[in-house]
Amino acid sequence: MRGPVCHNGAVTENAAAVAASKVPSLYRRLRHELVTAEAIYGTILIAALIVIVEDDESDFSLLVTVGTSSFVFWIAHVFAATVAHHGKLGATEIPLGESLAHAVRHSAGLLTSAILPIVMLALGAAGIIPEDVAYDLALSIGVIVLFVLGILAFAERGAKWYVCFLGGVVTAMLGVAVILLKALLH
Repeated sequence: MRGPVCHNGAVTENAAAVAASKVPSLYRRLRHELVTAEAIYGTILIAALIVIVEDDESDFSLLVTVGTSSFVFWIAHVFAATVAHHGKLGATEIPLGESLAHAVRHSAGLLTSAILPIVMLALGAAGIIPEDVAYDLALSIGVIVLFVLGILAFAERGAKWYVCFLGGVVTAMLGVAVILLKALLH
């Protein structure tokens, strides 16, 4: 494929097609925003937090624990990423504000991964659904999210559908392992 060609100062249709092909699709942009190490780590962290809280805790207490712990882990990650990103990259100076903005964007998955489990726990705490159902749904959502993240990660690499499915299953098994550890340890 030829690069941009100009005739009398105008870019040809071929050049416009080349430029358009370099713009990532909505799927690709969403995939790179959602399937991050932080989102996967956050999902596992939330599942672990849910399973380590005592069984006699109310969903409201669990909701507060999961919400505050997620926020504290996010703050720690933003701090670490800001410090690690700040300074010089080759000859380029990276200002503190730019490092902080990068860290906040980079760490978003730690917070977004907590949203659905917290919503389920809130529904249980509000009495809209039974607390044990809310607890089970909060854990199940984590496993489902890991399954979907695993599928998307393999799909991005152009893997065949069955490899994507297997990747999703293996990724979700980590969530199941956390739940099983809870059952064994409590």
